[in-house]
Amino acid sequence: MHDNVHVRPHRHAPVLPFKRRKLMLGGLFSAALMSPEISFASASSFDLDAFSPAQGEMVDTTRFNASNAMSPGTYRVDIIVNGQPVGRRDLDFKLPNEAASAQPCLTQEMLEQLGIAMDKVETTGSQALHGQYCGDLGQWVPLASSSFDVSTLEWSASVPQAYMQRSRRGYIDPAYWDEGITAGLLNYNFSTSAVTEGKGQDRAYLGLNAGLNLGAWRLRHQGAQAWDNPNGLQTYQNTATYVQRSIAPLESQLTVGDTFSNGQILEGVRVRGVTLATDTRMLPQSQQGYAPQVRGIAESNATVTISQNGYTIYETTVAPGPFVIDDLNATGQGGDLTVSVTEVDGRRNTFVVPYSVAPQLLREGATQYSVTAGRVQQRGVADNKEPILQGTLQHGLSDYLTAYGGSTLAEEYTQGKLGVAIGTALGAFSLDGSLSSTGVQDQGQLSGRSFGLGYNKTLHATGTHLAMGAYRFSTEGYLSLPDALNVRDLARRGQDTLAYARQKSRLDLTINQKLGDGTLSLYASSVDYWRQQQGRQTSFTASYGSTWNTIGWNLSAQRSRVQDTQQLTGREQSDEVFFGRNGQLGKVDNRFMLTLSMPLGKESNAPSVYASLSRDTGDNRGSQQQVGINGLVGDNAEGNYGISASRAISGDSRSTQANAYAGYRTDVTSLRAGYGQTRDSSQVSFGADGGVVVHGGGITFAQSLGEASALVHVPGAEGATLGTGSATRINRGGYAVVPSLTAFQSNPISVDPEGMSMDVELRESTRNVVPTLGALSLVTFETNSGRAVVLKARRENGKPLPFAAQVFDEHGREVGVIGQASKAFVRGVADTGSLTVKWSEAIDGQCRISYQLAPQEKATRQASAEMLQGLCVDSSAGLGVSKL
Repeated sequence: MHDNVHVRPHRHAPVLPFKRRKLMLGGLFSAALMSPEISFASASSFDLDAFSPAQGEMVDTTRFNASNAMSPGTYRVDIIVNGQPVGRRDLDFKLPNEAASAQPCLTQEMLEQLGIAMDKVETTGSQALHGQYCGDLGQWVPLASSSFDVSTLEWSASVPQAYMQRSRRGYIDPAYWDEGITAGLLNYNFSTSAVTEGKGQDRAYLGLNAGLNLGAWRLRHQGAQAWDNPNGLQTYQNTATYVQRSIAPLESQLTVGDTFSNGQILEGVRVRGVTLATDTRMLPQSQQGYAPQVRGIAESNATVTISQNGYTIYETTVAPGPFVIDDLNATGQGGDLTVSVTEVDGRRNTFVVPYSVAPQLLREGATQYSVTAGRVQQRGVADNKEPILQGTLQHGLSDYLTAYGGSTLAEEYTQGKLGVAIGTALGAFSLDGSLSSTGVQDQGQLSGRSFGLGYNKTLHATGTHLAMGAYRFSTEGYLSLPDALNVRDLARRGQDTLAYARQKSRLDLTINQKLGDGTLSLYASSVDYWRQQQGRQTSFTASYGSTWNTIGWNLSAQRSRVQDTQQLTGREQSDEVFFGRNGQLGKVDNRFMLTLSMPLGKESNAPSVYASLSRDTGDNRGSQQQVGINGLVGDNAEGNYGISASRAISGDSRSTQANAYAGYRTDVTSLRAGYGQTRDSSQVSFGADGGVVVHGGGITFAQSLGEASALVHVPGAEGATLGTGSATRINRGGYAVVPSLTAFQSNPISVDPEGMSMDVELRESTRNVVPTLGALSLVTFETNSGRAVVLKARRENGKPLPFAAQVFDEHGREVGVIGQASKAFVRGVADTGSLTVKWSEAIDGQCRISYQLAPQEKATRQASAEMLQGLCVDSSAGLGVSKL
């Protein structure tokens, strides 16, 4: 028996209290759930009389008279400076004297890495302990303070701004970035639809994003395979295949392979070569790149196809009614998105979503650049191997003035662009001019100029956001790089280059205005072309929605072009033909829609009934009425469903339609299915998307992976969930995937023990990780495994065991504390053995319980702890044996 137990921490391994379970055992003293490994030594006092003064037993409570104390050693600690997490690193804890607790010690290099300007700190006369700054930071930095929380292993510091290095808010030192582990990654997006009778197309689509991580290097492939009837299996589309890595000193990404050049300043094109470009995700205070939301309206279980630069980047099936797609992985940082909505009856509604219209304003001193060298691979161009050198540069001359420009050099093509962005009280403006010269077979040089004007303004007081990009191409000879490649290709094939649609002027407009309880939104684009007779092509989507009592309503108007797929075959169905070489195709569709919805109950998952009325006033005059019901299923809304019926009138024709759909989201995939029926045809559809991770511990399935992910390993914690309310659970191997993390930012990851075996306990429940772009970070949570029981015992005289008495196993390891009602929660005990209960150093201050538990299968998972009852006898007497 060990009268004095002291467990030293393992160096480089955190020692902290076990996290509490949600399943609290009634009547147990909370200290029974605390780790025995933390020693306490502060000036607090524990009043035992407040609990059980009548027992007459004097319990040694000195171990409770200290709090937040640490033993000497090295611990992995989360560091927070001025409220901002800055990463995790090893800190030494040293004893300043025999009577004190160990204090955290930091070197001058560490303090400088945390952003403290040590050259501004006067340390004359101060003596650092062993060359380190130990204890409260206020000893060394004026008006500063620091503290350490042993329960979460967090060291927090508050430092006046005057003693901080001048750096960007939210900046995380690259020393804390995690490149992740070696692993294979796969995202898949599958959708299919089949016509069971009548007219229409059978279609299937599989989008793939595959990758391999080797240290800091990322091998990535983005591709798609499509099939339709009657064309059959189409050629596999290799959208992008490249190797990439982050270069921290340059705050850039190096990319080698088939990818797309940066399209923010100059037009992006697909290039096989090398690109070195600033990655704004490494710059917390810089403007971040984005992909716009795609909004539209479907009349049935429609197929939505989104393409950019001629490449399909997304395809899915949607339910009838309005839809929003906000998780696009665009192929470049510029270039309009072409959206096609194909209905059950084969009609295709196609419209354009403008992409990247904001001025190029940067902060003072900020610089962004991109350099691409390689060979062009323009889709649809026969000879697409032309060499190219393209570069762009932006620099913030001040907080209100940014200069930018770029140049492209290709075979018989040159382009230059210069511009400025200005911030004023009236908003942000950008003005730029471009020159181009293109050599065309049998036509000599085509030269021209273009000018662009951009505007952006946000009024927080009125809830207004306005973004406008106006571009006027003043001469007919100006060609962007994609247009120049197409014109030269037409000339080589002996076709009329003058028939190619060249933009003359264009206006893009985005407005979001908060009005009352709702928001007014407008997205519009208007383009006209040289030598075109159809006039200006204008498309827009405007909407306003709000609520009245429990009724939600939305009024929208949309102008687009409807393409009849029955009239187009083969190459003519490409977006390039639709919007480029053949100019304006399809009919104008002006649609007005009113949608009403109302929940059928007050529960969060209560179904809603909705109705919509739409009116077409363009070339396809008519109206449509729709009514339906939809809802969510499950505690975490993992399921969704809906049914609807609609009636359409167009001229003398009448049609009715019924649709049903259902979807379910698990922790490893998302599934959806639908059925549509019209008078003349019917269609079924199915879709699935998710992710797969192959790693050293096996194969783990997940939801679709984002720009960075984490592989969470919690040994023995099958059934536990990631985060509060999450549907993702730890699998049998102890693994789960957090699919969407923000690259180069601190991401908290937590484990909820609800659902896992009571024989396993988490030593920590929250970690932070800073992954690089594309990284799969391995986050391991330490656990303690062992059989868990609730011990209930009394002394030989029938009295309960003293409150707060310690419980030791046969090896002298503290495994529990006696709580109320003479109970203790004990973990990690053997099937057979003895436990010692100790409450003082006196001879009669301890007793022993001998026990024997029923055999337990290893695969058995417990929802609650076993109960063990017995008699605690004096150590000098016989032993009482208890059986479960």
